[in-house]
Amino acid sequence: MSRSVLPLAGCRVLVSRAKKQAGALSSALRELGCRVIEIPFIELREPSSYQPLDSALRNLATYDWLILTSVNGVEALFERMAKKKLDVSALAHLKIAAIGPATRKAIEQHGLRVAVTPKEYVAESVVTALRRRVKGKRVLLVRAKIARDVIPRELRNAGAEVDVVEAYETVVPKSSETRLRALLAKKTLRPHAITFTSSSTV
Repeated sequence: MSRSVLPLAGCRVLVSRAKKQAGALSSALRELGCRVIEIPFIELREPSSYQPLDSALRNLATYDWLILTSVNGVEALFERMAKKKLDVSALAHLKIAAIGPATRKAIEQHGLRVAVTPKEYVAESVVTALRRRVKGKRVLLVRAKIARDVIPRELRNAGAEVDVVEAYETVVPKSSETRLRALLAKKTLRPHAITFTSSSTV
């Protein structure tokens, strides 16, 4: 198919994902004819302290549920477990909830089974799926430093004991603000659309 008849030919799209994650989305957009501009709105860093996560990892046997809300959280969790020489089998007794199919796939690649993946990939759907299953249970929520508090708040209201631990931080890359301002300053370069793939990028 020639580029002139591609469905999104001539459309400029700004992809805001973290640099290492932008590839698949950018490639798919280019196949549709888009001109893709990649400016990451976030980059991932280690948390300021691993103490809360390390404490939770030492006490995994006391938890009933593990909730993971992003692929980044999955990767950060398993990287930390490897560093602390903890085998994946330490999670085998847990019921695991994943916010969406990409997160579920990342978990399953480590040989673990995911018990719950809601139909809609948002915090409210995780709460709906778990509300009746967590009363009196201990829940470990592994996530970014800055995230919505819907899950812990609502599950505590449902009678669960929820520990929230940070596995990573998202920060704004220093170079991105300059690049974004330059892009938006020129009418002929401005994107027709901007993609947001997480609350962090928003």
